[in-house]
Amino acid sequence: MEPFKLCLPNGAIISGRYNFPPRDSKSAQIRPLIVCIPGGSYDSRYFDVQGAQSICNLSSCLKIPVIAIDRPGYGASTLAPDVENAPTYAQGQGIYLNSVVFPALWQTFADRAEASGIVLLSHSIGAMIATIAAGSYTGLEDYPLAGIITSGIGSELVEGHRQGMLHLLDEPAEFVQFEATPKDAIMLQLPHMNLAPLEMRQFTEQLNQPVPQGELRDINTTWLGYWKDYSSNVKVPLLYGLGEFDGLWNCSAETLAVYKAAFPKSPTITCEIIPMAPHCMELSFQSQAWYLKCFAFAIECIVTKSIRDIAGPNESGLAHFME
Repeated sequence: MEPFKLCLPNGAIISGRYNFPPRDSKSAQIRPLIVCIPGGSYDSRYFDVQGAQSICNLSSCLKIPVIAIDRPGYGASTLAPDVENAPTYAQGQGIYLNSVVFPALWQTFADRAEASGIVLLSHSIGAMIATIAAGSYTGLEDYPLAGIITSGIGSELVEGHRQGMLHLLDEPAEFVQFEATPKDAIMLQLPHMNLAPLEMRQFTEQLNQPVPQGELRDINTTWLGYWKDYSSNVKVPLLYGLGEFDGLWNCSAETLAVYKAAFPKSPTITCEIIPMAPHCMELSFQSQAWYLKCFAFAIECIVTKSIRDIAGPNESGLAHFME
């Protein structure tokens, strides 16, 4: 994927990487622009790790454009400014992405990507922030949101892990740096389970970035107290996946049912347990299977949105779409 740095209207910077494969000239395919939002301790390289786990492979094969961003505070992206009426770190960042970052990405890249709308693909803390962004989206912003994908997040934290995180948060530092080996044991279940390539450990050390303490504090202490304020306002389709062996979130039919029920305004919801997958399923042996689901969902979202936009609220729009 190609790196980019974009100057935002407020003078801040958002960085990341993209892959815009050329459209097939023989196809009338309507294309989504998938915007990937990584989790805590990861930048945009999370979605472009060397080898079979990169999203770039399927992006090029399926000719679907993809952008992976460095969230504010990661890579060359400047920290998000203070946002009025945003009492937590994640709320400030989610509102900022919705009101400033996503419109700027759309205005800059939509024509080049030949896309008709944005689908968010988010992981872990990135999924927390994407949910806030999607729950804040009114349709009046300068970008068309067509769907949201979340993974590596849930409705119930693993209590032992939460206690360990709270201990780390006792430190006064603005950023937290995880040790790579114990982090791999939690995020990938390596080396004690065969859920990801062993060589992934050399990449995870490269990917291991300092985490702003604010987002760690939020996901472990406040998020589950207010997340439904945002999830209940998401009005676009949702695809949700949680690894069977996620080390951070309890994974069961019951926790998936709670998660699904928290999105009452979403027109379609697909919630799945991804078998034999760890927390970072995008780095695991299940990465390509998960990404295939994400691409199929994104295409479905953009086709549905395009037909409805042409037809209006009271028509199916099929005849218009086929002309």
